[in-house]
Parts: sequence; structure tokens; C-alpha cells
Amino acid sequence: MELNHEKPLELIDQLIGHLNPDERKTLVRKLNMGISSINDLMKSNRMEKEHACVKCGCLNIVKFGMVKRYHAIKDKDGNKIGSKFVGEHQRYKCKDCGSTFTSTAKSVFYHSHLRPDQISEVINAVTDRKSIRDSAELCNCSTKTAFRWRHRLLDSLTIPNEKVVLGGILEADETSFNLSFKGNPWNHLVYYGMCAEELRTYYIKHPEKTPRALNDMVNVCCGIDHNKEALAIPTNLGKCRTKHLVQAFDTHIEQRSIMCSDKNTAYVKMCNQMKIALVQFKSDDYTTKSGDLSIQRINNYHSNMKFWFKPFRGVATKYLRNYLLWFNFVLWSKKFDTNRKFFEHLTHIMKYDKMVEIQKRPAIPFPVRRNYI
Repeated sequence: MELNHEKPLELIDQLIGHLNPDERKTLVRKLNMGISSINDLMKSNRMEKEHACVKCGCLNIVKFGMVKRYHAIKDKDGNKIGSKFVGEHQRYKCKDCGSTFTSTAKSVFYHSHLRPDQISEVINAVTDRKSIRDSAELCNCSTKTAFRWRHRLLDSLTIPNEKVVLGGILEADETSFNLSFKGNPWNHLVYYGMCAEELRTYYIKHPEKTPRALNDMVNVCCGIDHNKEALAIPTNLGKCRTKHLVQAFDTHIEQRSIMCSDKNTAYVKMCNQMKIALVQFKSDDYTTKSGDLSIQRINNYHSNMKFWFKPFRGVATKYLRNYLLWFNFVLWSKKFDTNRKFFEHLTHIMKYDKMVEIQKRPAIPFPVRRNYI
């Protein structure tokens, strides 16, 4: 390939002409990101705008020295054999409360060893629904790091999800997922008193006991309005009742809204309690004569959700809420057009959970009465 070095723009045009489609997409993502340093991004969004001190939130802060950072060097067995100096970070002190912190304290970037381009690849992997191994390969990191960053990003979506408000004409219905202890079979033994294979054999030998399996379905209350605002919250095991619907939709529905649902009597009690108009349909009647009121959107939402979850071959119940947030993010990803916007979203989220804390979350994240066989 012969290149002309007289003008830089002509050289770039010639280089772009020799890139394949995948390489061009990677180039566009990096140009749109435009982030060279996480610390610079945090300074511009945290230190100069809304909040500075991570403890009291005041803006009366001063520089307080530098912090040296080292990355551990480990062998193949995971044993630490040394450390590597990677740079210094500015430290700050609050004059009001006296606390010291860095620009990334209590954020998803805290204690992060990834570069901005690697985090960008993780965000793209979440958007494109890549597997853990594919994410690790794109990000050039380990599978543990890819898994940790996936749930860090998904946890950051819980705060905007709490602010979702359904208004106007909305549709609501519930769906269910199998109770799963994927990744930790010990929880299966604690709940049932036997492993999955023993439980399956028990159901085969005792067919009269199989209806009990209906109580081991995780109920998910879903809602969607005509503005494409969606909500999906796991609430309980078994049948959905009025208290579960109120718990899911209490702060997420505007006054003077119209709810469309099926013939479940729990919606009647919930709407009377929340003072919301209700229109119910039979299972074989999906729309009225005018066509404005229907439950087609929520049925389509459920079908897309079930299809989207199939490649995972089961999701652990303790991570189900994060995967529902992931589904809503991918479905309505137009809210985050570029990586830059998602990075800015992450800088304003004051949330940091260590991987150990994520793994130690309860296997069933809501109150449940444990029934043993």
C-alpha cells in the first residue's frame, strides 16, 4: 500500500479506505468517546459542577497531595509476586468535614485498573449483549474483570430506573421466571434440601408433587406506557397479589393515568387503593373498538423479554433484576446514544459495590417462606 505523506487529512482518508467494516466501527466508537483519562472526566463532572465532597457534598475543597497507585503482578496461580507503579492521582480535602478523597471515590471507577478505551468496549459489549468471554476478549481483560464490570454498569442503572414514571395510558401485566441458584449449588441444597438432579428425580417418582413447582416461580411485575417507558421488577415467589403490585408500582405511576391489564382481580384492588382508572381485557380480547386501549404492548414486551433471555439458559435469581435492567437498556438504548453520554452518567452515580459484596447478595432478594419437601 502506497501512502501519500504530503497532507495529514489525505493520509487519514487513505488509511480509512483500507479498513474493513469492523475496524471502521471501532474507529468511530473511539472518536465518539473522546475520553483520554478517567480522572480528567471525573474532575470536570464532579469537582466543578454539582458535588465535590463525597461525604457532605460541599464545594469547599482544596488539593491535598498526590496518591501513588500500584498494580499487583501475579503469577499463573494468582499469587502476588510484585507490584508495578502506574501513576499518581490528585487527592482532595474538604474544609468543612475534613475528609480526604480522590476524584473517583464512591464511583464505579473507584479502584479500577481499566483504561477508558477498555471500559468503552465493556459498554459496547453490554449494548450488543456479548457473552462474558467475548467481553473479556474485546476488553483484553480476564473473565472475572468482565463479569465484575458488567454488574457494575448494570447496578448503575438502578438509580435512573427508580426515577421511571409511567403516565397517560399504560399497560401492566406479570410474567414469571424459574427460581435459579445458578453459580452456587449450595443455595439449592439450603432451599430444597437436595441438589437439582435429586429434586428432578423426586418429581419424576412423585408426580402428584409437581404442582408445587408453581410456587417456585419468580414473579416479575412489568409495566409500559405509550412513551416507551418500561419497568420490570421481581417481587415475590408464586402468585402475584395486591401488595406485590403496590410495592412495584407505588411510586412509578402518575395520577390520572389509565391502566390496561388482564382480568386479574389484584389489579382492581391496587387501582382502587392508588386511585387509578383501570380497563381490563379477557385473554382473547386484546383491543377495544377505538384501538387506543389495549394490552398489545405489554404482551409484545413479554415476548421480546423471553426471547432475549433464551441465550443465557437461565439467570440466577439474585442477578435477575440486573438482567432486567440490561434488557430495558438494550431495548431503549437510544437514551444513551454514545459512550460519552454513558460515561457522564457513570460519573454522576454515587454507587460503588465491591465484587465480594455483589457475590454475597442473598440468593432470593425478597422475603420468602422456605418450603422444604
